[in-house]
Amino acid sequence: MKKISIKKVVSAAAAAVMIIAAALSIGAACAQANDVMRYDNSITYFYSDADGATRFFVNDKLLDEGISGHADAFLSCDGTVGIARGGSGLYRIDGEGIKKIYPAGVDRALLSLDNSMIVFTTATEVHVYDHGTGSIEDIKPEGVTGIASIAISPDGSTVGYSIKSKDGNFYAYAYENGESRKLSNDAYLVAIGDKAAFWYYVRPSDVSLYHAGPSGERRIGTNVSSLMEFNRSLTEVTFDMNGVTYYSVDGSAAKTLIEGASVYSTAAECESLQGGESCQASVKGVSSLFNSIFYGFRTDSSDEKARTMYDIWYVDAGKKATALVRGAYQFGVSEDRQRLFCLVDDEVYSMNVKDPGDRERVCASVYSFSVSRDGARFYCIGYDMGLYYTDGAGDPQRIAKNVAYTTVTREGRCLFMSDYDKKGSLHIADADRSVTDIADNVSHVEVMPGAVFYYSELYEDELGNTVYDVFCSKDGLSFERKIGMALMASDKE
Repeated sequence: MKKISIKKVVSAAAAAVMIIAAALSIGAACAQANDVMRYDNSITYFYSDADGATRFFVNDKLLDEGISGHADAFLSCDGTVGIARGGSGLYRIDGEGIKKIYPAGVDRALLSLDNSMIVFTTATEVHVYDHGTGSIEDIKPEGVTGIASIAISPDGSTVGYSIKSKDGNFYAYAYENGESRKLSNDAYLVAIGDKAAFWYYVRPSDVSLYHAGPSGERRIGTNVSSLMEFNRSLTEVTFDMNGVTYYSVDGSAAKTLIEGASVYSTAAECESLQGGESCQASVKGVSSLFNSIFYGFRTDSSDEKARTMYDIWYVDAGKKATALVRGAYQFGVSEDRQRLFCLVDDEVYSMNVKDPGDRERVCASVYSFSVSRDGARFYCIGYDMGLYYTDGAGDPQRIAKNVAYTTVTREGRCLFMSDYDKKGSLHIADADRSVTDIADNVSHVEVMPGAVFYYSELYEDELGNTVYDVFCSKDGLSFERKIGMALMASDKE
């Protein structure tokens, strides 16, 4: 069975990269600052063996109801609303509760950036759900063996989809005002503009990307990658060709973004995943992909213990790239997106993203670090396993020993694990002023926008399943047990 285009509780790219403003979660809020949708909320989900259901937290609130059985797919654009599939039925989740949208047979789904529309597919049909009216429109193409991809325009007025026909070919369509019309032949649709003023598609026969409109079409690139990143208006797109990232603006021919590099954008915190299984479009909640940081990563494939390393650039509005760091083990971006924090070799640096010469060394002999969103508080684990605090100005002060893991709350406090071997002790530090013990026998802790979770040591239930208990806090200071015998739903996928 096909899965919904999934963005897990921690996305695959962000899990390895410490993007501070995003807090490493799927959650976000639609409040806009500098045209960037911001992460301020989150939806987290677990499978509860005790309930036989998938349970959902919206921030630190555990919803009363759940979805029977395992939710095998979940996505959210901004953390205030999510959609999940359970038993092949489709559900919408927000702070008010869970609503069943469609009973069964759902293959793929997308959620619009403004949370108002859900577009989803069954075997040979496309369905459009409007949350404002609660209505569902059914699109039933003729002569179809499957729905290949789906997309929605920025203002939600137009749905795009591509079908695979009985003759084995792909065709792209636009749907609006209750009617469908063909856009392109030999076309796998990945994005569509308002009122189908333009659209993007990949030609399956030669894997070329096209920008098309009523007046004609233009080939942008050839042998393109299966993942593309768009800005919110769809006027900008980045994609790889032969392992190098290119960009196009308003359908222009592809130009190299960074010579010899395959990179990803950190311009936006929210995204709507569109397209299909063969090619996916990440539509970002930001006015421009540029004037921001891009990163690539690499590992030594011959060494299983080798750490991932990141190469980082700043790309200005004119598409000029400036190298900031090569070979960083970690990096983060401040909430105002003006400073980069990175671990190079064993030293932590803070630098102005527009001026790599404006850098300061924060701490040395560091294995890993965490930093508050404003860049005012650094918590560093040294090679001696000590936890050190610094505000970037004075000498680092050791505040704990035998520390294995750290994470920082939205308020800038540090949650850390000590004496860890599959389980450990959890503590919280407030700068260098105090350290408070929270719990023993903890397997993991994580910070989400609007909530903090820690999980008890792993144990077996009556059926021999490995489970843990979930404890939740709003700010990391006071925790309450919320779910017993839980398994994170994403672990079951």
